[in-house]
This record gives sequence, C-alpha cells and structure tokens, in this order.
Amino acid sequence: GLAGYEERRVFELSGGQQQRVAIARSLVLEPDILLLDEPLAALDAKLRTDLRVELKRIQASLGATLLYVTHDQIEAMTMATHVGVRDEGRLVQFGTPRDIYEDPSSAYVAARLGQPRINLLPTGLFGEDAPQGATQIGLRPEHIALDGGAPAHVTRVERLGDQTRLHLKFRDHDVITLTDPHTSLNTGETIHIAPRNPLFFDANGARIA
Repeated sequence: GLAGYEERRVFELSGGQQQRVAIARSLVLEPDILLLDEPLAALDAKLRTDLRVELKRIQASLGATLLYVTHDQIEAMTMATHVGVRDEGRLVQFGTPRDIYEDPSSAYVAARLGQPRINLLPTGLFGEDAPQGATQIGLRPEHIALDGGAPAHVTRVERLGDQTRLHLKFRDHDVITLTDPHTSLNTGETIHIAPRNPLFFDANGARIA
C-alpha cells in the first residue's frame, strides 16, 4: 500500500506509513511465528480494515502463527482463531472469539468483547429470577427485547445505517440496546424492555450462570 513512496526514506514517511513498512519488514522473512503488538494502532480506520484482511490472507498463505496483542475488540473478533483475555497480566480466559463472547467467565471478560459493550446492571431491576449469589445481570445490547417489560426512557438515538443504537435511562441506569435501522423512535419517547439470554455475575464479577 505504499506505491509512489519507493524513493522515500523511512523517516520521511508518516507514522502510519512507517507502521506498514515495519509490518512488511517482518513478513518478508516468512517467519514461523510472528509477534505483533498493536500493529494497526497508528493507522486510519479504512487502512486498519484493509490491513486486517491482508494480514489474514498473508497468515493463511504463509501458514505462520501470529501472536497478536490488541485492545481493539473488532480486531480480536475478526482476525483471531483463538483469543486469550488478560487481566493485570493473568490469562483469565482462552477460547474462540465466539465462545468468549457468548460464554464469558467473568464480567471483566464479558466487557472486553462486544460493541456496544455489555450492559451490567444490578439484579432485580426486571423482577427476574436471579440465581443465588448473583448481584449483577449482564445483557448484550442485542439481548434486550423491546416488545414488553419495564418502561425505559429514550435519551439518544444513534442511526448508524446498518443498525440503530438506543441509549436508554432505565431506573436510573444507562442502558444501550439495538433496534431496527429504520425505527421511528426518537429521543424523549418511552419504550418497554425485558432481558433475553441474560448472564449473571457475583459481587466479584465471577460468572454464576
């Protein structure tokens, strides 16, 4: 992706261009294992998307193992065959991106993957039957039903084209959920919400159910 810059010295390139040169220098050696520490962090959004696809293609072509460190959950979900989640240097869960997303071992892990982030609320707000010892209910935005339940106030509507995010105030708690991209809902309206496929955590954030 650096056509036209062949005669430039590396220090004459932008930060994002220098990052691409660094990746190329590593890949040209065709290593068996490649360690990448946030390699796309300095790039703009479009280039990050393009390079995610390109790195996956290169990895498949080389058959190399890529150990990839990132804080970007989209990179983790789209690029990894397996994800390890660390908390203060400790590996707290390891599995496929789908397994970790759907079956997190703790509230900390649940919050690492998913956009928008999981909603973590005190148990009992919905009158749900929480398991013994549970103090928090975790609801992914897509796991909140909008067809009945308790009233919630719409504080903001984000229309993103392929999806619409609803920001709600629910019993003094902020909640984000997803709805039809073509919804007619507007700020100030009241809707009714209910949990669907909830996760439960104890006071220390450990998964209960």
